[in-house]
Amino acid sequence: MSNDYTDKKMAGNKIDLGILISDFRRGAKRLLLPGVLLVILFAAFFCWRTYRSYSPQYQASASFTVYVTNPLQAEVRTYNTATAEQMQKTFPYILTSGALSSKVMKELGISSMPRVTASVLNNTNIFTLTVTSGDPQLAYDVLNAVITYYPSIAEFVVGPTDMYLLDESGLPTAPINSRDYSAAVKKGLALGLAIWICAVLFLSFARSTIHNEEELRRLVNLSCLGMLPLVKAYQKSKTYPGLAGQGDQYGFVEAMRLLRLRVEKEMQKNEKKVLLVSSAVPGEGKTTVAANLALALAQKGSKTLLVDCDLRNPSIAGVLGEKGTRGLSDYLRGNHSVSDFIRPTKTENFFAVYGGRPVSNAAELLATEKAREFISEARNVFDYIILDTPPCSLLADAAELSVLADCALLTIRQDYASKSQILEGIQLLSDDDLPLIGCVLNCVSHGAMGKAYGYYGYGEYYRSYKNYAKK
Repeated sequence: MSNDYTDKKMAGNKIDLGILISDFRRGAKRLLLPGVLLVILFAAFFCWRTYRSYSPQYQASASFTVYVTNPLQAEVRTYNTATAEQMQKTFPYILTSGALSSKVMKELGISSMPRVTASVLNNTNIFTLTVTSGDPQLAYDVLNAVITYYPSIAEFVVGPTDMYLLDESGLPTAPINSRDYSAAVKKGLALGLAIWICAVLFLSFARSTIHNEEELRRLVNLSCLGMLPLVKAYQKSKTYPGLAGQGDQYGFVEAMRLLRLRVEKEMQKNEKKVLLVSSAVPGEGKTTVAANLALALAQKGSKTLLVDCDLRNPSIAGVLGEKGTRGLSDYLRGNHSVSDFIRPTKTENFFAVYGGRPVSNAAELLATEKAREFISEARNVFDYIILDTPPCSLLADAAELSVLADCALLTIRQDYASKSQILEGIQLLSDDDLPLIGCVLNCVSHGAMGKAYGYYGYGEYYRSYKNYAKK
């Protein structure tokens, strides 16, 4: 691909915060179910891990009142409180020094000490020893051993003290801890949500599609001849947008009339008659654009022929409500007259040639002399000939038809085909020296046209679109 197209592509990849937010919102909707499943999966995993790793812990404790041995100081509360606080501060050092722990382990015949802590009730001389262990009997035995040896060892650190037992828990009968499934669920929720947000952000940054006219202008040096909004009615009624022209399709019809005016203007510049309508990839609405454009031209009084050139997947007959009709593929493979395959429609001046039976060798048939004869004869009869072709970046059919057409119109669906696919399609058409009169941005549901709703893109955009038409 040429440097010119590469430069345009790089320019079209500039990040727009509004577009990124819009992509994130749509990506979040699309990935909502995977996100929920991810959160459930992580929550279930952490709950399972909590269940498997749970180890019950038991506590045995005893509380004492501490008094200074000196009778004069023992009557002063602050001395006793200070002594208890000093015992709390020094207890960890006494325990880890080995003097206390070695005696306890030797007496009980154990190789390691469970967790032993000391605490003091605020502003009092109440001192508490607590032993925590997975074995309730061990916790209780260690507590008793500590009570036995601690006073004599503490005397060397804090001086002579008297410790009077206030309360003792006895042998623990129930664990102090439980399986905290709520914490596991919260952890799973946080991790799953974080991964989901990262995935949506990554996909939002990775998307390289066309969102509005400005992006289209940055990507390719082509005029945007029209923007067609999205219509909900198609999904419900299965009728193609614009052919009915009622209800929420009114905006689409008005947009199509504006497209017709611009297409007419471009084609009349050099007396062009045959317009090739294509798209980069399937699903961008090229058939809908071709059919409605032909209808709009016919409604204005121009004798118009719509030709279904997508011989692998003919669809014009379905658009116009016909079934099992012979068409272009039958003409190209047989010995028939062109007039045998031109069908009138319900609209005056609007005629169609259907695709006929699907074929696999479409490119070969479209490259035959009969195809040229067909277009040549049609030129003598019709004011405009609209060729609905397969996607130009995937199949060679559009390239074969480019020699029969006078110009081309590229259909680009909003936020659908990648920019590289669009550029490739334009490049393939340009390689055959087929003039591109412009492109149409289809299925616009946001950004480029304001408020919109529904499938095939329609909404309350008409007022803003009239402003756009004045430009």
